[in-house]
Parts: sequence; structure tokens; C-alpha cells
Amino acid sequence: MNEPQIEVEIRPSAKPGSTKAYADVRLNFPDGELRLIGFGIIKQPGKFPWIGFPENRGQSQYFKVIDAKGRIRDAIIKAILAAYRKSEPELDS
Repeated sequence: MNEPQIEVEIRPSAKPGSTKAYADVRLNFPDGELRLIGFGIIKQPGKFPWIGFPENRGQSQYFKVIDAKGRIRDAIIKAILAAYRKSEPELDS
């Protein structure tokens, strides 16, 4: 099976803080698609941005909703960061 085509939609965060935006990812396969909603784009002062995979908050901890390993994880993170950089030119400053 070929790797899916990845499309990303960036949604800026309305709240101040380290979470700068959210990303929704669409994995396009030859016979359908899979949408993954709610990745966090976190950028702390003086640090490079990183991607938080979607989680739900429980009573005392967070629980993963989506997880990925290997090349697909790397491809998702790379696609989200590239889309974010396009939407936020000042990121590199």
C-alpha cells in the first residue's frame, strides 16, 4: 500500500498561551480518507514548535485519542509544521 496523501487545515487558537493553533489532518487513500481532528501546535518562547496529538482530559490525567508510530507519525508532524509555517511567517523569527 502506498503512503496516503496528507492535507492539513490550520485553525489559529483564540486564547493566549503556548497553544498557537490547532490542525486537522486528512489522510487520503486510494479508496477513501481518514480525518484526524484536533492536533495542537505548541510554541513556547525561545523554543521550536511541537505537535501535540489529540487527547481527552479525564478526571486526573489525559488520554490519547490518536497515536501514530514510525514514518506516518513523522509525515503527519512534518505536514502540520509546514502548513503552520505557511500560515504564520513570523514563526521563523
